[in-house]
Amino acid sequence: MKMKKSKEVLKEYTIAPENILEVRGLKVDIKMDDHILNAVRGVDFTMKKGQTLGLVGESGCGKSVTSKAVLGINPDNCTACGEVLYRTKSGRVLNLVELEHDGALYRSLRGAEMAMIFQEPMTAFSPLYTIGNQLMEIIQLHEPDVSKQQARARVLEMLKKVGIANPEKRIDQYPHEFSGGMLQRALIAMMLCCSPDFLIADEPTTALDVTIQAQILELMRSLQKEFGMSILFITHDLGTVANMCDHVAVMYLGQIVEYGTVHQIFHNPRHPYTRGLLRSLPRMDQDRGEKLYVIDGVVPLPVKLPPSCGFHERCEQCIDGKCNRQDIQEYIIEPGHMVRCVRMEEEG
Repeated sequence: MKMKKSKEVLKEYTIAPENILEVRGLKVDIKMDDHILNAVRGVDFTMKKGQTLGLVGESGCGKSVTSKAVLGINPDNCTACGEVLYRTKSGRVLNLVELEHDGALYRSLRGAEMAMIFQEPMTAFSPLYTIGNQLMEIIQLHEPDVSKQQARARVLEMLKKVGIANPEKRIDQYPHEFSGGMLQRALIAMMLCCSPDFLIADEPTTALDVTIQAQILELMRSLQKEFGMSILFITHDLGTVANMCDHVAVMYLGQIVEYGTVHQIFHNPRHPYTRGLLRSLPRMDQDRGEKLYVIDGVVPLPVKLPPSCGFHERCEQCIDGKCNRQDIQEYIIEPGHMVRCVRMEEEG
């Protein structure tokens, strides 16, 4: 991912003392053969220490591109600008957009302070090395003074923490000898080996069956409490958000269209897109044979987007001449609850 090169002396930044991450005006463009995708278009959000923020929306809304921009791991055809202000363990605040994505400073942060759990754990492991070797490598990479024996002991302890039975045997096995649920547990162990302060979980349970999903989510909750991590939880599953998150950012076509606490979003959703997502959830009182609600249409490609609401073509409440012809400003409904919709003008 192309970012501004690191300077010998980086600019000093400040963020609120309770925050670990402040994203301000983040934009990410993806250069294709014959056009440019405006994948992320001015995203703002804040994360407090120990908080879980759910980033939700359909596929193609820019959730994963946003999270990878924080870690600096988007492909080279991506260009980011804006501010991604991160507080390191030393207390220094860095604008990650200024760092060279493959530079020494950024690489020292990944794994040791910031980590990411992907939705398909098999792709995170090399089939050529044992699970133990790959976890030990992470520790010794960031902590070169740790011996091989010490690293192995830490890996065994972490495998126990994530609930892998018989870790003394499993540590010397290869990825293909693990089930999907065990691999996800091993991946979580890998990401937590160096006790990062900030964790991104990108659809971490999508590839797992329902029973294993519940176990993994409970595991993440308990480990977050133990390690005091902040988690950016990316998902399309609002049921998971209700159980896992403190705050929710609803994303559509590269913008955050609604932001608030879990209670605000679930009990007082104001954006038509948020309401559509919530209506799409199955209900316990749903009549037998009743069809699930579906939002008409699909997320359009973010190419040459006009100044308008990105959701207007699919919105049942679109106001012609407003939603489709003007920039939509943010409206504060109550402290901490933001909505990007012109209908808020009429509602006051």
